[in-house]
Amino acid sequence: MNWEDHFNIFFKDELSSFNNCSFFVFRDDGIPMYVKSDLAKEIDNNAIGALMGGSWQAAKALASFLPQEEDDRYFRFSFDKSDRGVYILPFSVGDMSFIFGGIFFDEVNPGLMKLRMRQILEKLNTYVKGVKPSMKKGREDFLFNDITDNEVDQLFSFKEA
Repeated sequence: MNWEDHFNIFFKDELSSFNNCSFFVFRDDGIPMYVKSDLAKEIDNNAIGALMGGSWQAAKALASFLPQEEDDRYFRFSFDKSDRGVYILPFSVGDMSFIFGGIFFDEVNPGLMKLRMRQILEKLNTYVKGVKPSMKKGREDFLFNDITDNEVDQLFSFKEA
C-alpha cells in the first residue's frame, strides 16, 4: 500500500465525527494525498493543496525571523474567526514532509476542533511509525498485464500480406 491508502485507512474513523469541516493531507509540494470534504461548493483539491502549501511555506518563512529554538516542529498555521477558518499542521514521515489541513465553518468551538486535530496528528504519527508503504506499483497495476512477450513481438513485427 502507498501513503494515500494508509491515510485513507487511518482517517476513515478518526474524522467521522466532524461536521462542517473539510480535511486534507498534502505532500509539502501541494499534491493531495487524502481529502474529506464537507464544503458546500465544488473545490479543486490541487488548488487547495497549492494554497495550503503556499500558506505554510510563507508562514515558515516569516517564522524564520524568530529566534531559533531547539524544537520548532510544533509550529502550526491558523487563520480564523470565531466560527470559521483554516488550520494547518505539518508532519513528517522519514524524509517526506506532509501538511494536515482543515477548513471549518459554523463551528461552535473552534479551539476544541483544533485540539482534536492536534490529537489526531499525534495518533497519525504513532500509526505511520509502524507502516512501510510501497512506492512501487506491482505487476498487477499494469494496463496490459496478460500480454506475453511473444504477443508483444508479434504486435510490432512487420508481416507482408
